[in-house]
Amino acid sequence: MAGTFDWTDVEFDLSDESFVTDREAGERWIGAPRPVCPGRFSDGNDVYVVTRYEAVRSLFADRRVSNHPPEGVHLDSMRRRGVPEELLKYFDSTIMTMVPDDHRRVRALIDRAFSLRRVRSLRPRIEALASDLLDRMDPGGEADLVADYAHPISTTVICELLGVDDEYRDQWLKWTEAFTTFIRPDPKLLPPALRGMVDTVVKLIHARRVKPGDDLISDLVRVSDETEQLDEVELVALVLVLVQAGLDTVRHSISLSFFYLLSHPEQLELVRTQPEHTGRAVRELMRYSGPIKMALPRFAVEPIEIDGVTIPKDGQIQLVVGAANNDPERFADPRTLDVTRADNPQLSFAAGDHYCPGAALATAETEIALNELFARFPGVRLAADPEEVGPRFLRAVSRLPVRLR
Repeated sequence: MAGTFDWTDVEFDLSDESFVTDREAGERWIGAPRPVCPGRFSDGNDVYVVTRYEAVRSLFADRRVSNHPPEGVHLDSMRRRGVPEELLKYFDSTIMTMVPDDHRRVRALIDRAFSLRRVRSLRPRIEALASDLLDRMDPGGEADLVADYAHPISTTVICELLGVDDEYRDQWLKWTEAFTTFIRPDPKLLPPALRGMVDTVVKLIHARRVKPGDDLISDLVRVSDETEQLDEVELVALVLVLVQAGLDTVRHSISLSFFYLLSHPEQLELVRTQPEHTGRAVRELMRYSGPIKMALPRFAVEPIEIDGVTIPKDGQIQLVVGAANNDPERFADPRTLDVTRADNPQLSFAAGDHYCPGAALATAETEIALNELFARFPGVRLAADPEEVGPRFLRAVSRLPVRLR
């Protein structure tokens, strides 16, 4: 059936900016999972779009599907997006796109840093950080929960864990904004942002070689220098991925959680009055409309049949996690936000070998951010029209003005 697709007339078109930012188009895709259908990736490549929960879940673990692109495909895609030639090596084979053996080798080096035990040990620091940020807010005034709260929490936590010096942290936000438009990057902003990120990581690695600290970059430098488990390019690429994911995903997780709770007062009240159940609420918020709507592209290692469609060898597959998380065949009344939902095996952090190593930390940061703010300012409410500040399909909340009392 692969040949029956009309690739000239696709609905799911990531190369179209109006589609990427169209809230109604996004809702149609998120709220109505369908069989495999034709789509187009941001670089113009044809993709097989998969949205149903069981299909997405199974493909995350299917050995016939790989994150590692066919030879040259990823490089060509990055060139079309404007990645400078001298930086391609750092983005061509990251932990997210490595062949399985290399992925397992590198993944083993960071799992301990993001273990449940490690996350539990970080909770007091995250709580103190959130409390300090709330102390700076005017109890009778307004605040922007993105700039004044979500961003500094996510930035501080990941930078302290990795060992990114204070002097670089504010700059990462500007680079992040350019980098996270990677679907449709601005050709004027992306190259200098990527150069700045790479140059900074190289400086940090050099500094930790000279003076190691109690941080993950120092640990990774030591492994790179003393063993053959991590070469220099892999080291730079790994730190880039960890900083970027820790900043961006968590910032948007916190911001979106606040937006949807403030837009659903009855659900907010449940979270505010039952803080011991906020972990369950965060899982539901991630399912309902978390920051990760799509997984990274996958590629068929051999022909594979999904929902009656045969995807050929090397065919590019786009898993739409946001749609899978709202599949009515798996979740009862999926487009209703229910923070008490118990049966919730959502896929926002992927599954299988590529399950996000930072999932527990991201969840803890979001949970703590919610509990601390609602305990301090129980009457907090939106200070802007939800239609104006709310997210678009693949664009998260960039500002979130609130009145604290």
